Amino acid sequence: MATVRPFQGIFYDPQRVDLSRVVAPPYDVINLADQRRYYQQDPHNVVRLIAGEVHPTDTPEENKYTRAAGFFRQWLADGILRQESSPGLHVYRHRFIDPISGQLRERRGILGVVELEPFGRGVLPHEQTHARAKADRLSLTRAVVANLSPVFALYEDPQSAVGAVIAPAMAESPRLSITGEDGDQHTVWSISGAERVQKLAALFRASRLYIADGHHRYETALNFRNKQLVDHPEAPPDTAFNYVLMLLVDMADPGLTILPTHRLLHDFERFDPAWVDRLARRHRVVPRRDRAALLAAMQEPVPGHRIGIALAPNPSPSGGGQGGGFVTVDIAPADSADPVSRLDVSVLHREILQRELGLEPAELESERYLSYSRDVATLLDRLETGAGQAAFLLRAPAVSDVVEVARAGQVMPQKSTYFFPKPASGIVFNPLASSIRIGPV
Repeated sequence: MATVRPFQGIFYDPQRVDLSRVVAPPYDVINLADQRRYYQQDPHNVVRLIAGEVHPTDTPEENKYTRAAGFFRQWLADGILRQESSPGLHVYRHRFIDPISGQLRERRGILGVVELEPFGRGVLPHEQTHARAKADRLSLTRAVVANLSPVFALYEDPQSAVGAVIAPAMAESPRLSITGEDGDQHTVWSISGAERVQKLAALFRASRLYIADGHHRYETALNFRNKQLVDHPEAPPDTAFNYVLMLLVDMADPGLTILPTHRLLHDFERFDPAWVDRLARRHRVVPRRDRAALLAAMQEPVPGHRIGIALAPNPSPSGGGQGGGFVTVDIAPADSADPVSRLDVSVLHREILQRELGLEPAELESERYLSYSRDVATLLDRLETGAGQAAFLLRAPAVSDVVEVARAGQVMPQKSTYFFPKPASGIVFNPLASSIRIGPV
């Protein structure tokens, strides 16, 4: 079902820049401190394109989007960036340390462009998108006229046939080898030969694609395409803006890693310290000696659902009440055919946040009383310093959970998945000018 094509990518010239100093994570995980560091790291760091500074003097004519477009054009003119003379696909191997196990892992994918289509048939989402993020990315895409970061998607390959096709390319010298500031290793090989490209395209045609990360980027690409079709009604179907840059990873890749996203409850005026006692009447609540014991318990294999809870010593907004300590809550598996209802995060929301604490769905959606973190230590430290009333620890969903939800045409609750690590931005860019054609394979 997926139409994957080679493209004439734009790469940094490794003779002109230190590649390790110009790549960065995607925009959505770059905070202000990161932004300042990347700005200082190299004048050509990709952050100037994907997450540029906002100035108090910005206007509709001069802003972070117009500056990104200016940087992109200038870097191309100066030879900092160079466009490939012919289209190609590229293997991207990402080696990293698993933050849970501490083990070295690797994930392999194919960088190519995929023909755009609305969600629901050949391309399936698993989470909701938000208007503000899509508006931001659309403004950037319209200014730069390029995909600056890939959408990360999973494909089906039950016979593991793609690996055999890309193995000869990976036996050759890579075109790029980058060690990032975090120690991650990014290695890229270009796939040469029409026969290999044709084999890959045929294999992908038999697969649906499941968005792992980059839902906003995919919907932005759709919105950009729709605008371009109005502006260029004569454009043929093979025009570049009908495609989007993707990193395609086998859903059975052993390096696929999902981290849990934990919750911190704070400033909740209706907080009742007796809610844990009520919870214990319906589910198995087990006290844990300390933080280490709680974290160890979260790694134990158990049937059904397990939620970890850390309680602030004085959990009420006024500072009164009893509390403190650590517990796990074991909840029997949901008897439902609905794949979303069977997720740990759904059980947390339904059985604890809504039923016991009284949070309304709209309050969960607005994030007024909840903040999120994948770093357990940081979350628990915040709780101990009085920044919250309770912390809720989750186990990571499995890749099969994500796929099952997507196949059912549903989406997970917000902040349910975090595929780790995110593909680096700055590996390759995909130009979208209306004059560019994506040729057949």
